[in-house]
Amino acid sequence: MKKLAIGAAAATAVTIALAATGYAQNTQAPGYMIANYTIKDDAGYQKYMEEAGPLAPKYGGKIIVFNLNATAVEGQPKKVIAIAEFPSLADAQRFYNSPEYTAARTFRVASTEGTVVITEGFVPPQP
Repeated sequence: MKKLAIGAAAATAVTIALAATGYAQNTQAPGYMIANYTIKDDAGYQKYMEEAGPLAPKYGGKIIVFNLNATAVEGQPKKVIAIAEFPSLADAQRFYNSPEYTAARTFRVASTEGTVVITEGFVPPQP
């Protein structure tokens, strides 16, 4: 009986530790790179897509929004909207500043007009 009680206490402690670790991981805000631009040079933009396309996953990122003809409902944003999500703001910054993306980015900058923002995502308060 004593072994059973010790085993149950140990299992409870491990469960609490795992839950706390899971909570900590779930409370880290993701990082996002949000681009909004108009393409001025299709050939240059195609080169950017070829170079940049496979890079985000190398930094834990994934493209969650990509639309070449987004519809504006307010204001005057550009036509293209792209959002890449990363595990953290630091990961998004590492991607943006990486040598590979810096080289690819030159094609986008030369062939588009618009903005790119890197931001931390929202994590709702936990009860």
